Amino acid sequence: MNKYFPFLLLIFCLSWLPLSAQVEWRKEPEEAHQEEVFPKWSFGLNGGYGYRLFRSGRRLNASNKNYIKNLKSGIAFGGEVSYFKWKRVGFGLKYERYQSKAGDDKDLSEDVTVQHFSGSLIHRTFLENNKSTVLASFLLGYQPYQNKTVAGAEQFTFTGKTMGWGFSVGIEHRLTNKFALNLTGSAMMGAVYRLKRETEINTEVLRLSKDNSVDLSRVSLTVGVRFL
Repeated sequence: MNKYFPFLLLIFCLSWLPLSAQVEWRKEPEEAHQEEVFPKWSFGLNGGYGYRLFRSGRRLNASNKNYIKNLKSGIAFGGEVSYFKWKRVGFGLKYERYQSKAGDDKDLSEDVTVQHFSGSLIHRTFLENNKSTVLASFLLGYQPYQNKTVAGAEQFTFTGKTMGWGFSVGIEHRLTNKFALNLTGSAMMGAVYRLKRETEINTEVLRLSKDNSVDLSRVSLTVGVRFL
């Protein structure tokens, strides 16, 4: 029996070769298909609702509450480019612009713009349908702030800048090999401690304490398109 053992072992090993080759042959189309569905490079545009999280700091009457509500509520829109060096982890560049306006019956109005330029670290999770992914991102970047205020006959422009960070979670569904739709929720943090106030006749720099700083924290919910 011992003298036949090497031959039996050889036959057993050879019998596995066709099966192994068949498994490898089946894997290759799946991997190629996944690479096609989830390419490395993508470019997206999005827009939706934004809401600032600052606290008013005092009791408000009905008119003031409506003013603050309008000042906090706005639109958020932007775009991003992402690159996935690995299957689940990638990097990106993101731009977002938040805008809101508020006014009252006493000739007071504010027109606010907050921008965000950031780099992002992205993690993606593949869903079973092979057409959808969940994208989670950590954002870190630069936030310029502008507030154009009108108080009676006077006009002021307040500007500032600060670093900001945040995170986002979204789901993306591929409609074709080159086009996808997404729904994303985001939260951004940041505060301005140094403001420049400009009028028609002079410019002044204001240094703010922590209690008087301009809180830029906000959340947004956007829908978007992505080109793959």
